[in-house]
Amino acid sequence: MARKFQRKCSNNIIVDTTYMLPVVGLAVKGLSKEDFNSLLENYQIFYPELLLVELYAVIVRQIRKEKLKEIPRQAIEGLNSIIYLETINLVPPDGGDLEVICELVNLGWKDVFDAILYATATRLNMKILTMDMRFKEFLKRKGLKHEILISHKQLMHSPK
Repeated sequence: MARKFQRKCSNNIIVDTTYMLPVVGLAVKGLSKEDFNSLLENYQIFYPELLLVELYAVIVRQIRKEKLKEIPRQAIEGLNSIIYLETINLVPPDGGDLEVICELVNLGWKDVFDAILYATATRLNMKILTMDMRFKEFLKRKGLKHEILISHKQLMHSPK
């Protein structure tokens, strides 16, 4: 099922995997339920399809860490809601993103998921919601568009 989404709308934002964790039942330090609910109520949320792999990995790592015998129901239901409901807009990959991803990796950034997120956001001209300020500093040092990375605290205090 193809999803439509608008570009260059001020209430559109691409989110890092950290912001998908509450959907699958994982708490995030520094992100309250109120912050997360406000985000869902006030913004069109976009998430690159390729980052679903990272989300799955985080869930599996947490299950192993907690030595759970079963996958929590909220994890399964949360994943299904991200994939099948239209609350979160999944963004398909684009072959052109690969150039940006490779550029970031060649410049020294090791997290390919961050590179995918950045490539998708620059292609769609959207801001990135992330708590990863190291990535922002890296982009700034390399003279790239670092100002597109913002935290939820910055987002909540900025005009739409």
